[in-house]
Amino acid sequence: MQNMGRYEDTKGLAKNVADIGHHGNGDYEIQVTNDDDIEYIMSLVKQVIRM
Repeated sequence: MQNMGRYEDTKGLAKNVADIGHHGNGDYEIQVTNDDDIEYIMSLVKQVIRM
């Protein structure tokens, strides 16, 4: 796996799927099960965009 950058995910919501088969784009997967963590997830997205 290539190091695509580091981000701070204190809740551990992002799953690395780079080395397994998956549908979609990117090396990480986040499943949204409710809207309680939307702001936190958006903070992860902002971190990755700034890399």
